[in-house]
Amino acid sequence: MIKKFLLNSIIISTLCLFNFSVVNAKCKFITDIGKKYTKAIEKNYGALPENENGYNELETVASEFCPDDNFDDNFLIRYTFIDKTLAAIQLFADNSIDNSATESMKLMKYAKRTYGDFDTGGNPEFYNNFNIWEKVRKYIVYNRRLIGNFWEEEIYISSDKYYEQLVQYENERESIEPVENEN
Repeated sequence: MIKKFLLNSIIISTLCLFNFSVVNAKCKFITDIGKKYTKAIEKNYGALPENENGYNELETVASEFCPDDNFDDNFLIRYTFIDKTLAAIQLFADNSIDNSATESMKLMKYAKRTYGDFDTGGNPEFYNNFNIWEKVRKYIVYNRRLIGNFWEEEIYISSDKYYEQLVQYENERESIEPVENEN
C-alpha cells in the first residue's frame, strides 16, 4: 500500500514538473549571441549570403524555433551575423498587412514569461513603450510602438560587445536602401 502510494506520488510529481517545463519553454535559436555560424548550422539552414562588409542576415519564421508558443507565419526571427558570429537576434511581429500579430498579444506574453514581467499599464493592449532586461553578457529589449496605424513589435537580443558594430551596420543599411521616386 505504501509502495503504491509512493509510486503514484512520484508519477504525479513527474507529470507536474513536465507540464511546468513545457509551459515555460522558450525559443531555441540557431545559436547564442557571440557564437559562430558553424558547418552544422550551415548544413541545416544553408550558407550565409556573401557580403563584402562581413554583415549577414538570415530571416525565418519563428514557429520553427519556438514550436510551443503558437507563433504563426506573422512572427519572424532575423539573425544578424558579423563575420559569421551571431551579433543580434530580432524576434518580431510582421504587421505589414494588418495588426493581427501584435493584437494577438503572443509576443508580449512570450517576453513576460521568458524574460520577466514588466508594467504595461491598465490595459496591455495599449502598451506603447519598451522594456530592457540586462542578463549575463547580453541584453534583451521588448519594444512595442504604434507608428501611424501599424504596430511595430519586437524582442531584440544582443550584447554590449556588438553594439557599436550593429549601429554602424544599421546606418550603412539605411543609407543604401533605395529611395522611391516621388514623381
